[in-house]
Amino acid sequence: METKDKFYLAGLLQRKGLYLSSAESLTGGMFSSEICSVPGASNFFKGGMVTYLNEVKELLGVKKETLEKYGAVSKNCAEEMSYSAAKFFKSDIAISFTGNAGPSVMENKKVGEVYIGITYLNQTFTYACSFEGDRNQIRKASVDTGIELLSDLLEEIL
Repeated sequence: METKDKFYLAGLLQRKGLYLSSAESLTGGMFSSEICSVPGASNFFKGGMVTYLNEVKELLGVKKETLEKYGAVSKNCAEEMSYSAAKFFKSDIAISFTGNAGPSVMENKKVGEVYIGITYLNQTFTYACSFEGDRNQIRKASVDTGIELLSDLLEEIL
């Protein structure tokens, strides 16, 4: 079985002629950096936005009510982030990352609680994840999981 890494994902996107975008919070641009390290990334990656603070998430398109009711570390926020990224970048598919990488509890959410949203043609899928480790291990696990989830979804729907 082929490893579902950034090169595998890039191949899927290019074969299908799809463009990807991202909205990142806890990963702080790590996903975009990983994707842009693939030669020819401009053939499948439109861009990414780091929306670390809630006010920037709102600028992207996350509703203030969502942040107040569910918090930034939530399925609802991840959904709105990926949907808004797809709309903003006019991409075929978008991924979002939001969660708590630590070092302490945030919004009553434990360290390692992460939500990943993927929007494809106005349909959004969200995934709740739980990772262990230090801050950077959680961020890296989030990116790796996002790449795998994107690959799985693309295999399934295309």
